[in-house]
Amino acid sequence: MSCEAGKPPSGSGRTVEAARENLRNNKNDEIEGTFCHALFEDRVFDEALLVPLIADIECVLGQDAVSPEDRRLAHWVMMGTLRCLFSHFDANDLYKIENLDAEVYGRWSGDYFERFRALMSR
Repeated sequence: MSCEAGKPPSGSGRTVEAARENLRNNKNDEIEGTFCHALFEDRVFDEALLVPLIADIECVLGQDAVSPEDRRLAHWVMMGTLRCLFSHFDANDLYKIENLDAEVYGRWSGDYFERFRALMSR
């Protein structure tokens, strides 16, 4: 997906500014209703919040000229998500994602992780 400042990408209804704001809100994991709050604080992998978050990361990182601040913001959100997953599978870590069953993990490893991996190289 690509976004233009002030203009939503075709069919998305989102602007790059709105996408950037969603990333900022996720970085402040105390803001309820965000994927990062659900994952970090409530220990819930909320796919309904993750899917638009990934689209917003793609929007922000898909710009012709990505600012270092935007890149750091997107990478912070992705790394925080990855840390939670690593912690979940670490037998010595008490952090566990309550709803990460085989079906949800299958979608994570089969789709979401690959999208994160591609975005991390941008």
